[in-house]
Amino acid sequence: MDENLKVYDATVKLGASTTTGDPEGSVLREAPIPSLEGVDALLKTFIGERMQTPPAYSAVKVEGVPLYKYARRGEVKEVAARPIHIFDMRLVGTGPDWLRVEIHCTRGTYARVLADDIAVALGSAGHLSALRRLQSGLFTLENALTLPALAEAVAGTDDWMRALRGGKHQRKEDRVQWRPRAEVAEALAPRVVSLETALKHIPAVEVGISAGEVQRLGERLPPRLDTLADNERRLVFAGGVLVGVAERLAGVTKLVRVSG
Repeated sequence: MDENLKVYDATVKLGASTTTGDPEGSVLREAPIPSLEGVDALLKTFIGERMQTPPAYSAVKVEGVPLYKYARRGEVKEVAARPIHIFDMRLVGTGPDWLRVEIHCTRGTYARVLADDIAVALGSAGHLSALRRLQSGLFTLENALTLPALAEAVAGTDDWMRALRGGKHQRKEDRVQWRPRAEVAEALAPRVVSLETALKHIPAVEVGISAGEVQRLGERLPPRLDTLADNERRLVFAGGVLVGVAERLAGVTKLVRVSG
């Protein structure tokens, strides 16, 4: 899936930075609440490519161990800064000691670090007090289903804890009967993203044989897939049907994630 674009709704609490970059940590530094005049223009200066160092409390691994484990033991580990890209950053709202920012960025961007950077740029200190992801790749919050809505679609009830719990974990009398498969498929169709759409960022190739013939080839490659460069991928269509993804690694091309 193409998850490179992330969109977040982030709230920056001003006046104090913390060890974790969020409300869970201890206060590191306090500073006066700054004026927010001109903050929208300041946020625009963050747009573009920049280097960002992952925070101490993160899952980034050093010598096979997540940074947060070192941090909890009081150990400091050096980690290299990484390139990120901010596509857009705009002000959503403000309060006496906070501001809300919508951030459009690449995967791997730490909003906690941006919150601290924004506060410092304002001449203060701060941390991330709230974060909501609005988009990941082509998947948006507007097109998401709540758990009660999903339960309603599959079982006709908004009691999602009962409807979506595995049958083996419930007494027989507590089990919720799901609707017929065809009805569920019809109810969820407007929300379902097809494989073709989800993988549209990968170039496609038509191999000129039927899907059945591709399946019969097993590990052998269909025609037209021997010319891929290393680390290159292609969606593989056979007779107009998506059958998988071809990927070339270390000079060897394999058909992976075969559908059907």
